[in-house]
Amino acid sequence: MSLEANGYDILSPGLSAEDLAALQKEFPPSSPNRRNLFLFSPLLESLVRNSSFSLAAKEILGRQCFAVRAIFFNKIEKANWHVPWHQDIGIPIRERKDVPGFTAFTMKEGILHANAPTSVLQNLIILRLHLDSATATNGAMRLIPASHKSGRLSEPPPNHKQPVQPETKAGEILRLRPLLFHSSAHSSSDTPRRVVHIEYAAHDLPGGLEWATKIG
Repeated sequence: MSLEANGYDILSPGLSAEDLAALQKEFPPSSPNRRNLFLFSPLLESLVRNSSFSLAAKEILGRQCFAVRAIFFNKIEKANWHVPWHQDIGIPIRERKDVPGFTAFTMKEGILHANAPTSVLQNLIILRLHLDSATATNGAMRLIPASHKSGRLSEPPPNHKQPVQPETKAGEILRLRPLLFHSSAHSSSDTPRRVVHIEYAAHDLPGGLEWATKIG
């Protein structure tokens, strides 16, 4: 399984036992979904700076890379959602500036976001830190291998491969490109599916735009 060929891979071992335990305590099974985690979790910021899992981003983007966004996802009875096929094209920015290729400026929980051009998105990597096992029954992510190679699209390319639904264990890291088409189904299980989603970049933004957050 190749990150560059398929747009994703799974790292096992991913989190150390200590980091997994710390994150499970920071985000207990009843925790709600939350954006902008760096504003709420000094622990997560410290782990990004000091723990070994950031090496999974640095080996792809280079040692100069930094985290720009973190989101907590938890499929529980009160937040058991279906996500259709999509690419992750929105990025958090400090303030609006009219720069070619950046569109759809929107506030999300107090942070300004914009849809970014392919040239920026191709140089990002996502680490999804699994705090629980993710299976077909509790809403593991579905992926379309190699669909990241066609740039920004409104729907999966017509010649895409068959979707896959890799299952992961607690502590494993799903590493993927933002332009990889992905989705997830409703959970049919009463087991939690907690994920800390962290996005890393290697470069500053063009045209005077600034990342809302730079951790690393």
